[in-house]
This record gives sequence, C-alpha cells and structure tokens, in this order.
Amino acid sequence: MRQMPVETPEMNLVYLMIAAGGVFLEPTTVQTVLGSCVSVTFHCPVRRIGGIFHALLPRAADYPRDNPASTPYKYVDTAILTVLDGLEKQGVRRQGLEAKVFGGSCGNQDQSSGVGLRNVEAAFETLEHCRVRVKAADVGGRRGRKLLFLTHAGDVYVKRLGAEIEGGDESCRP
Repeated sequence: MRQMPVETPEMNLVYLMIAAGGVFLEPTTVQTVLGSCVSVTFHCPVRRIGGIFHALLPRAADYPRDNPASTPYKYVDTAILTVLDGLEKQGVRRQGLEAKVFGGSCGNQDQSSGVGLRNVEAAFETLEHCRVRVKAADVGGRRGRKLLFLTHAGDVYVKRLGAEIEGGDESCRP
C-alpha cells in the first residue's frame, strides 16, 4: 500500500465538507473524511482535471421537501450529475472519464437498509445510467475513510479510520 503524499506548497489544498464538491482545473489535493457519506472522484487523464463531491444522502427525489438545486452536492445522484455537467462544460466527454467510488460505511446500522448502503447503491446506479466507467471502489464496511484525491493525476489515497466494530468490514459490503 502506498503512503499518503506529503503536502506540496505548489499544489492547492481543499478540505471538502459535507454537501460540497466541484471541478478542479488546476492541480489540487482534495481531502475529505467519509463515514456513511459517499464521494465519487472523476478524472480526465487527457485534460488532467478532476471532480469530486461529498454527498450525505442517496437520492434527491427521496426528500421532496428539500430543494436539490440549492444544495446539489447533498445527494449522491444530483452530485454526480452536477460534477458531470461541470466537466462537460470544460469539454470533457463522459467516455474519457475514470470514476472511483468511496465511502458508505455502515457503522452500527442495519446493514441491509442503512444510509451508507443506499448511498453506495445510488452512486453505482447513477454512474451506470450516465454511462460512466467505474475504475475502482472502496465502499461499505464498518470504518470511516480519509481520502486524498490528486485531481490532476486521478490518484486517490485512502486511510481507514478507527477500529473495526465486531462483525468485520465485509458484512456491510453491498
């Protein structure tokens, strides 16, 4: 396993909070911490740009009282569409993208219905619907994750957080 990179002064550093995301045109290290939330990273190797979000809930339609237009990164489905739209505005075609899916841990929740599992399902379903190839995934389990995403390279470094809860990580995988 590769070690997490050391900060470099010439690269922008962004800490991504819940319900945040974006497209990064300049080399940027994006850091976030996930529990049941999900992040999807998008990388265009030709243009060397990337996008990422940190979504809290699976599908905007499941929360009709909310206004997803005002918080598009709050939901996995609208976050994916928002990042894809931003990348397309930069001339990136979906066929050239590499996506990676992270997060969705279960903690102490019922593994068959927890929000983490629903977030992961929403990510894979939306990416499939949008015809975006998923290159890698690290999802489920009972531990949170710290991510570092190098937007220009597409590299993602993952560190598992905390101790495993009884039952092990495999019992939460979708």
